[in-house]
Amino acid sequence: MDNTILNTINQMVALQDGVAEWTSPTSLEVLLPPQIAEALKVGELVTFTTLADNANSSSYFVTYNSDILERFEGLLSNSGYVASYGIKYDGYLKKSGFEKLVTETLCPLNGLIRVQNAVPAITPYVLFNVNYTAFASEKRLGMVSFWVNGITGVTGVDLGNALLWTVDRIESPSIEEETPINYSQLLLIGSQHSEQLIERELIPWRQKIQRQLQRDEKRITEYYQDIIREIKGKIQKRNLEGEDKERELARVNATFLELKRKIKDLHERERLEVTAELHSALIVWLQTVHINCQLIRKKQKRDIVAVWNPYQKKVEPLRCEQSNNPVTSFYLSDEGAQIICPTVWSS
Repeated sequence: MDNTILNTINQMVALQDGVAEWTSPTSLEVLLPPQIAEALKVGELVTFTTLADNANSSSYFVTYNSDILERFEGLLSNSGYVASYGIKYDGYLKKSGFEKLVTETLCPLNGLIRVQNAVPAITPYVLFNVNYTAFASEKRLGMVSFWVNGITGVTGVDLGNALLWTVDRIESPSIEEETPINYSQLLLIGSQHSEQLIERELIPWRQKIQRQLQRDEKRITEYYQDIIREIKGKIQKRNLEGEDKERELARVNATFLELKRKIKDLHERERLEVTAELHSALIVWLQTVHINCQLIRKKQKRDIVAVWNPYQKKVEPLRCEQSNNPVTSFYLSDEGAQIICPTVWSS
């Protein structure tokens, strides 16, 4: 069994201010705050394992049907929050020399990009933590986390070592007033990106379900086809005619209908349903450089902002305005010079 279950528990423990340490690929030792341990009905120091043979008085065997996951889920549903702080940056932020860097990083495939100027500015980065529950013949809990640039809306950005030193963190009330965030747009982008991440994370499980479904469907089909063959063989062997033959043919039809019903029930039981919700969010305000650029497509001109992150020492991607995916190479629409990723453009 893989450690997906323990990875989920590890994330949940971190969100509840607990401490977790891997003791093996199948075991996770956890130290929980007293109130959390009491709510989960376990000891403050407990080991979670996915191997039943390793379970003992001080360890807890977990599967996707374990009630401990439901107890964690109950804690998550009541602990959603949004936290915010800034990061103090003591280095020098240059205001020029970005022309080559931008043109090497951002490439309009049917237009031009020109750098106009660059200014140091605060950029909000939002960390989304989204928990999900997947139902089929069994239940799975999980969580996906990702950063979004609050100015450009680009998902999956990397903050580098910005969060490495806690002494650099500062309060953010004054920052928030100077840099407004379009929360509705970020929630829409975050929701779409979380769907993609959850879908990607569930691919192995979905494939497992599909393989099991195919095996069960084959087994059931072969069973009922054997019954049908036996009935037809009986008709031929006994040379049945008239009502006797009609009676056996009715059994064949009834068996076929029962096979269809069984397969339909099988597909219903294995149908995958996924629910997700935002558990918590963290907003980090970083000192960056906003590079004011102009996109040019034929007679269309449009001003945009590209962000240079000093912790990564690079220009971040832009956002496709139709798919919301991050892009470095893109097309510009004839109307409004909208940024469109190649996959959307070709479709």
